[in-house]
Amino acid sequence: MHYLIDGHNLIGKLPGLSLDDPDDEAKLTQLLKRWCAADLRRKVTVIFDAGLPGGEARHLSGGGVKVVFAPNNRTADAVMIQRIEGIKHPPDYTIISSDQAILAAARRRRFPVQRSEDFATAMLADRTFRENKTVVEPSDRPEAPALNADELAEWLQLFGPEPERPPAPPPPRRPSPADLKREQARRKKQEQEKKEADEIDEWLRLFGYKE
Repeated sequence: MHYLIDGHNLIGKLPGLSLDDPDDEAKLTQLLKRWCAADLRRKVTVIFDAGLPGGEARHLSGGGVKVVFAPNNRTADAVMIQRIEGIKHPPDYTIISSDQAILAAARRRRFPVQRSEDFATAMLADRTFRENKTVVEPSDRPEAPALNADELAEWLQLFGPEPERPPAPPPPRRPSPADLKREQARRKKQEQEKKEADEIDEWLRLFGYKE
């Protein structure tokens, strides 16, 4: 299930979010990630105005949500309409907007549509969304498969049993400046995501969507 969302239009329909907030895009993105995490079949592309230079915002994208900013010389509405006209199979997508030009373009190509205020109400009333506190991110490294009994026996035959006293491990490698920088960035991202999740939980409680 794919959703193409008019981002700033949806922000204006959500209680507790404001277009005057400098972090409004990040807060909406966090909400959408939680909504996608409640049903992993959901995939969202959300379009915002005023990006420099425009295009996908990789620092915000993830967890089933792709964030795209319109370039400075175009509007999000224009980018939305261009994408609507370029999608090859409209039934796979639902267009979320209350903008009449966007809705008209979507209906011309027979896209399913939902007004932003209706989507906001349905999303906040979704029990699985309200109960979900996590944001699912794709794993960078798959887990190694476990050996079955036959494979383990063959491995022991080839290499012998594990020694009783394994050799001492080599001294730990000193982290490079690049390693330290990546770790600092990872911790900063985790702290930011936790802060955003806490803020969302708080306004969900304030507006009665969560006890």
